[in-house]
Amino acid sequence: MKRIILLAFLVLPRLAYSQYRANCFKLNSDATFANITVNLAVNQDTTIDLNIKTPIYGFAVSGRTVLGNDNDSYVRIILKDSYNFEHMVYECFPMLADSLAMQFQQTAMETIALDGVTPQSIRIMVKNATVKLDSYQLSTKELSKQKGQSSLSAILEQQNRYVVDKLNVNLEKHNKTWRAGVTSVSQLTYEEKKDMFGGRVPLLYGFEYYIGGIFVMPDTETAQGNMNMRSNTSEQYVSEWDWRDRHGKWWMSPVKFQGHCNACWAFTATGVLESYINLYYNQLINYHLSELEILSCTDRGCRGGLESMAFDYILDNGIVKDECFHFNDTLKPCSLKCQNPAEKIFIDEYLDYTVSESQMKELLFKAPMTIGFSRWEHSMVLAGYKLIENGDLVYDGNTYDIDSVVIDENIHQNLIGRTAWLIKNSWGETWGDLGYAYVLVNNNHIDTHCYLNGRITSNIYYDSDIICEDADGDGYYFWGLGNKPAHCPSWVPDTPDGDDSNINYGPLDNYGYLQVLSPNGETVDTCITYSSDSTITKRIGIVKNGVLTITGTTIMTGDAKIRVCENGTLIVDGGTIQNANLELVPGCHLIVRNNGTINMASGLSFDAPVGAIIDIDEGIIN
Repeated sequence: MKRIILLAFLVLPRLAYSQYRANCFKLNSDATFANITVNLAVNQDTTIDLNIKTPIYGFAVSGRTVLGNDNDSYVRIILKDSYNFEHMVYECFPMLADSLAMQFQQTAMETIALDGVTPQSIRIMVKNATVKLDSYQLSTKELSKQKGQSSLSAILEQQNRYVVDKLNVNLEKHNKTWRAGVTSVSQLTYEEKKDMFGGRVPLLYGFEYYIGGIFVMPDTETAQGNMNMRSNTSEQYVSEWDWRDRHGKWWMSPVKFQGHCNACWAFTATGVLESYINLYYNQLINYHLSELEILSCTDRGCRGGLESMAFDYILDNGIVKDECFHFNDTLKPCSLKCQNPAEKIFIDEYLDYTVSESQMKELLFKAPMTIGFSRWEHSMVLAGYKLIENGDLVYDGNTYDIDSVVIDENIHQNLIGRTAWLIKNSWGETWGDLGYAYVLVNNNHIDTHCYLNGRITSNIYYDSDIICEDADGDGYYFWGLGNKPAHCPSWVPDTPDGDDSNINYGPLDNYGYLQVLSPNGETVDTCITYSSDSTITKRIGIVKNGVLTITGTTIMTGDAKIRVCENGTLIVDGGTIQNANLELVPGCHLIVRNNGTINMASGLSFDAPVGAIIDIDEGIIN
C-alpha cells in the first residue's frame, strides 16, 4: 500500500509510535551525558559532519521517521569515527516499524557502547522515507560504568533478540511468508557486514535474520504485471524441484560461511562445481574446493568479483581442494598453495543462461547453477524452486516457537502461482533453513547467471568412474550428467531414469514431469522372504545388495514381473514361482535349491544373459 510521505512533523508526536523502547537501546543519563540539538529533516542520503574532538563511549539519536510505503522504504543512521569505522546507530524498515510514522528517543544500536572513539560524521541513508533528526546524545562514560555488570556482547544479544521478536510480530501481522531468528549474519557488526558485502551493506529488509519461509523481495509482490497473475510458464513445469532430494540423494555439497570477506562469488562458483562433480560421476564425492585459491590466485582478494572470473580461472588453472589451500577468513599469497596436489579439478566450459523462468527451470533439471541478486550485489547457488500454491506449508514454526506459515488464497493471492527460487547461501548453516532460502524475486533483479557444461577432469576420478546403475529396479538407469557413458552396458536404455529411487517412475520430460510406470512396483534392496503362499501383481526390482527369497508358492498375475539387477539375488528355496515373468541382468544371481521350482508363464522362456550367475543346486526351471 503506497503512502505519500508527509512533512507535517508538528503533528507527529500525537501520531507516531515509539520505536526501540527497550532499555538495551538506551544510553544512561548521567553527569557526562550531553544532548546536541540538530533539528534537520531529510528525504535523501545526507551526511552531517560532527565537530567533536574528544573520545566518546556512547552515541544515540532522537527524532522521527515517516516511511513512504509499507514495502520498500528504509532508513539507516550510521556513525563514522576517526578511523573510518562505521557503526549502526538506528535502522528502520516496514517490518521493524509498528506504523509508517515512528518516533525514536535516545536510540543506540551498536553505538550503545563505544571504545573511546572520536566521531567524525553521521550518515543518514534514506529510501522512500523522510527522517527528522531532532538531536543526538553523547556519553563519555565507559560501558562498565554505564551499564553495571552488563557486557557489550550481552547487550547486543538483547538487541538482536528484540529485533527478531519485533520482526516476527510484524511479519505475522502483515501476513508475510517468512520468519526471523538470530543468525550468523544478524550477529555481525555493521563494519563486518561491510567487509562481507565489499564496503557497502545493501538494504536487506531483514534477510540477514531469515530462518525459513519464502522471502519476498521488496517491490516483487506488487510489481506491475505480477499482481493476481499466475505465470503461464509456471503451469507448464513441474511444481517443485530440489537438488537436496533427487534420486533419493542430497546432491548439494555442505553449506559454508564466507566470513568477513566479499567472497560470495568464489563460494558460489565452488558450490556449483562441487554439486556438478557429484552429478557428473553420479556419486556423492562432496569435495570441499578451495575458495582461497580463487580469491588469492586471481588477485581479487576480498574485493569481490563475478562467478565468471572464478570459472575462467578454473578453466585455465584448475582448482585444488580446501585441504591444499585452506580459507579461514584470512587471505594468503597464492604461492602458499600446495605445489603437488593429489587432486585438481578442471571444467570444460561454462555458459550464461537467459533470465527466463523456462530456461532456468530446464537447466536446473540438469544441475545447480549460479544466481545473483542485483539489488544486493550478492550471488548464490541456485538449487531448485517451488511454485507457490494455496495451502503450502512454507514454514513449520519449529524454531523460536513461532507460528507456522501457510499460503492462504485469501491473503497471498498476489503470490499464488508464482515461482520462488531455492538458493544455497554462503552464510553458514546457522542462517536460513540450514543455509538455504526460498526467495521470490523479479527477473530484472537477477544477474550474474551462468551454468557449467561438459566434462570434468580430475586427477583421481575418470569418466570410467561414472556410475551407471539402475538403483530402483525399473529397467531405467541413471548416470548423472550428459549422454550415456560408453561403459554403460549395452542393454541400458539411452534415456536416463528421472527418479532412480522410485521403481514407479521412469524418464523425465522437458518440463520436469516423470513418466509413470504401471503397475505399482516394489524395490528390494535388503533381505526379504516370501515364506507363505502369495500372489504377485506388481513389478519387483531386486537391486544391489537386495535378496528376495521365496520359500512358499508365489503366483505371478497380470503384468507382474521380477527384475534381478546387477548384484541383486533371487533365491527359490524349496518354494515355487508360478506363471513366472523374470528379467535377469548380467551380474545378477539366481539360486534354486531344495527342490525349488520356477514355472515360466505361457509364451515366455527362461533367458539367462551372459554374465548372470545361475546356481541350480536342487530344483527345476520350466
